[in-house]
Amino acid sequence: MIEPNASAHLVAMDPSTFDVNAAANSSQTEIKVEYLKHIWTVKNFSHCYQEYLENFVTLPRGDDTLTWSIKIYPKGNGENNKEFVFLCLNRIIAQGAKLNKVGFRSRFFLKNHEDKEIEMRVHPNPSHSDYVSYIKRDVLFPQIQPNDMITVHVEIDVAVETITTSSGDALPAIANCEKTLSKNLMNLFEDERHTDFTIQCGDTRIPTHKAILAARSPVFAAMLDHESTEEFRTGIVKITDLEPHVVREMLKHIYSGVYTDDLEIAEDLLIAADKYRLEDLKQLCERTLMQAITYENACQLLILGDVYSAPHLRNSAVHFIKCHPSDCTKTIGWDAMVRDYPLLVTDVVRSFEKPIPSTISNDKGTPPSP
Repeated sequence: MIEPNASAHLVAMDPSTFDVNAAANSSQTEIKVEYLKHIWTVKNFSHCYQEYLENFVTLPRGDDTLTWSIKIYPKGNGENNKEFVFLCLNRIIAQGAKLNKVGFRSRFFLKNHEDKEIEMRVHPNPSHSDYVSYIKRDVLFPQIQPNDMITVHVEIDVAVETITTSSGDALPAIANCEKTLSKNLMNLFEDERHTDFTIQCGDTRIPTHKAILAARSPVFAAMLDHESTEEFRTGIVKITDLEPHVVREMLKHIYSGVYTDDLEIAEDLLIAADKYRLEDLKQLCERTLMQAITYENACQLLILGDVYSAPHLRNSAVHFIKCHPSDCTKTIGWDAMVRDYPLLVTDVVRSFEKPIPSTISNDKGTPPSP
């Protein structure tokens, strides 16, 4: 204890007195971030009669899926702000789901058919949305004519995990073990080393490894874990309902987790993933197809999502048809659905009766209140 009249002295330590043999340690904190990009094209925008258009962005996280809603309000939020176009982003929390705090940042870029960016204002303090941009209609419309089309570019940076590690100074940086493992297993598949099982598609034979197939797919495990199956006895499985290039893409994912975001094969790959119970691959295919829904394919994708138990795709297709009933019901896909899937038509029609609650308030103010 220092006496009231005593003087206190701060003495600097002499570096020469440090023990150079003492153990030196360091630590590092990394905030892992995943980056999402979504491009949404809206044609004939000036003819939009709905209160708003809606689309979704998803990020699978293990057993959970993070979902954001993107909404375009073409005529503002009422009489006071009808001269504005709003872009709004909200994270969606399913009813009854546990609320997990997720840090994310988002941006909107609006472009015309010439891929020229259209300048928008960012709302500084939106009250009912996580992120809001806006622009006056009379400023926007001259920039999107004569094609009458806008493209919304959405970027979301999600902080998914914070990791702190400690190590001695002499230790090297930690390698990305998951990436290395994925690369090594892909090399094992492509080099066909130590294979003990064959997948045959028509005239195409693909050498594989029983252990990897069984570990990744419950269906392959069932056929390879029992000596009574023909596949176990012959070492060959014949796949007649999938094309060889689709099976090869499926196997690449089985071996390494790699997914090629290719719309051309996404439907067939989803069917393959459903058949062999590859749920992560199935969700990736759903995301690709959800981002490519159009008037022409909405009914086809609704049928696909219903038949192969892809609920996100199914719900997105229903919502799209609900937003564009006159266009979607004039297509061949709608006629096929009426003929072959009447219960789906009933679901779509019933969805028209469910109002969509607005997320925009009626407050006055400048900038326009979102």
